Amino acid sequence: MDRSFSPPLSQAHFDDLLERLREAEETLDAIRHGEVDAVVVGGSSGQKVYTLENADRPYRVIIEQMREGAVTLSADGTILYCNERFADILGHARESLIGREVLHFVAPADTPVFAELMAHGPASGRSAELSLINADSVGVPVNFSVVDLDMGQDSARLLCGVVTDLTRSRQRSHELAAANARLAAEIDVRRRAEESLEVALDAAGMGGWDLDLAQGLIHGSKRFDEIFGREGTPGPWLVGELLARFLPEDRPAVQAGFEAARRVGSIEFELRIERLADGARRWIHVKGRVHRQQGRNGRLAGVVSDVTTRRMTEQQLRQAQKMEAIGQLTGGIAHDFNNLLMVIGGSMDMLEEHMPGDERSRRYFAAARQGVERGALLNRQLLAFSRRQDLRQEAVCIDDRVHSFQGLLERALGETITLQLVEPEARWLCTTDPHQLETAILNLAINARDAMPNGGTVSISTRRVVVDSERAQSVGAAAGNYVAVSIADTGEGMTPDVASKVFEPFFTTKAVGKGTGLGLSQVYGFVRQSDGFITIDSTPGQGTTMTLHFPLTDDPEQARAKDDAAVTLRGTGSVLVVEDDASVRDIAVRSLGDLGYTVFEASHAQSALDVVASGVGIDLVFSDVIMPGDIGGMELVQRLRRSHPAMALLLTSGYTGQAMADQPRPADVQLLAKPYTRATLSAAVDAALEKARARLRDPGKPGV
Repeated sequence: MDRSFSPPLSQAHFDDLLERLREAEETLDAIRHGEVDAVVVGGSSGQKVYTLENADRPYRVIIEQMREGAVTLSADGTILYCNERFADILGHARESLIGREVLHFVAPADTPVFAELMAHGPASGRSAELSLINADSVGVPVNFSVVDLDMGQDSARLLCGVVTDLTRSRQRSHELAAANARLAAEIDVRRRAEESLEVALDAAGMGGWDLDLAQGLIHGSKRFDEIFGREGTPGPWLVGELLARFLPEDRPAVQAGFEAARRVGSIEFELRIERLADGARRWIHVKGRVHRQQGRNGRLAGVVSDVTTRRMTEQQLRQAQKMEAIGQLTGGIAHDFNNLLMVIGGSMDMLEEHMPGDERSRRYFAAARQGVERGALLNRQLLAFSRRQDLRQEAVCIDDRVHSFQGLLERALGETITLQLVEPEARWLCTTDPHQLETAILNLAINARDAMPNGGTVSISTRRVVVDSERAQSVGAAAGNYVAVSIADTGEGMTPDVASKVFEPFFTTKAVGKGTGLGLSQVYGFVRQSDGFITIDSTPGQGTTMTLHFPLTDDPEQARAKDDAAVTLRGTGSVLVVEDDASVRDIAVRSLGDLGYTVFEASHAQSALDVVASGVGIDLVFSDVIMPGDIGGMELVQRLRRSHPAMALLLTSGYTGQAMADQPRPADVQLLAKPYTRATLSAAVDAALEKARARLRDPGKPGV
């Protein structure tokens, strides 16, 4: 081990080291207390001098350039230093702020908050929001952050503060809050509008829908789902899923409508669907518009409604209008035709009295009368269709009637057809003409037989039916209780097109010579005139069911119209014949004259009133209903009833429906339908005279 000897320090050297150490300590103390303006640092490259001004310049620049206000405070809140930004916030010159208490600029309401900031000890920094009053006496919202500066135990307490102007932030917050409030209000308005729209659409029976053209999803309202029959499955529809609900024959039109909507901007169609829940077929009306998003087609939105009832009503209205037009035409033809038959039949009666009574002549007259009767029957069928016939309505049990002529039905159906009479649940009464009812059922049974050339079954059943207002509107009848009688067959059935025409006069699917085409039209007219309606349910290859509906009644003693059966071939008295058709008037005058009556004649009502006013004794006025001029047959008999209550009155018409068109016919005035024979004329005249005589014997009983 090398143990070199170090000579002891000299006293002078030791003293030099102590001096240098003392100077270093003083320098450090001076630096610590800020008592020096520069620091000299030695190194390999020589000594470097750092002044305090150079040392803190970067920090001063940062403080002056920062966007927040910077301030140094004494313990009592005196401003010792502040940057330009702090002075700008308060609106004062920086020099004027040094030495003033910052509390002077704090809003009075925020004084406790500022005091709380200043009172905390030298722990971590703290901050609070408060308002400083600027030179314009306007409160400036700021965030005031302070921290204690550690200057040593012997130094006075100093605080450094950073002040952030919150004016813009508050303004933006207010703007954002206002924007949020407006948005919330708009959302609320839209929500209310959507709710109101949904309520309105639901009240109108409409459902709303919205198709996303990009995703192919359809969002529908609750009513929309109900219309299409989807229950318990919320959520959007796929386009293909919804398209499948339309009938196959209607789907191409639906697809074409949606494709066209992309080009033209709207869609509207009325087609048929099959409901998902129950398979019911319904007509729906779809309408919508395209809404563009960012210049492109984004959504297709609209409404849908079930228009089945409206379609049925329109169809019923068109059918009723068509039938009414045909009825008016056939009624007018029947009127003129009956007058012609009247002339032919009356002339035959007169010719027969003056012709030889050989067998050959009798055959010719019989053939002529048969032709007149067939023509009259044809006219009655036309009038039945046009609902211009007189019905003798009474309370009728349909089942009793059917059983009463069951034998006739079986003979008409033949051996290859089985007749089934279904026992009803109860014995119901309806209001109708029993004879016309039997004719209608027989007519329908024969049609059913003809639809089953190879044999089959005809079933007749009755039931009680309650018709609500919607159903009544669709069939053109009144709501209420009905007795329905159904005649069903297992025959060939009909297509919808054929079924829609079967009630039209002269329409028939039978071969030439096998039918007139008036049978079902007569049934239709009879049922409608009875305030009822008729329905058809027919499927090709499966058969047809015709159902007649008549108003239900609980009154078994309903008044019945009775035929006058008494016939008197000859009589006495004076008769005034009022008829505008000269040929018909001539037949009536001659027939009554041959029967022993004294006959007067008039071509119109006013002429008849003149004859009566002349003082000529008239026992009976025999008048046509439809005549030219201002006064018709109905008004004529009403005037005569008031002026000559003892006079017998009798009406005739070839168009019986017009007898009640404008004015009611007096209960004791009989209506004789054209064409009539001499025998029926004599019976009607005798009955009218007898009623007049009975009225004279007992004025309290005007007669029936």
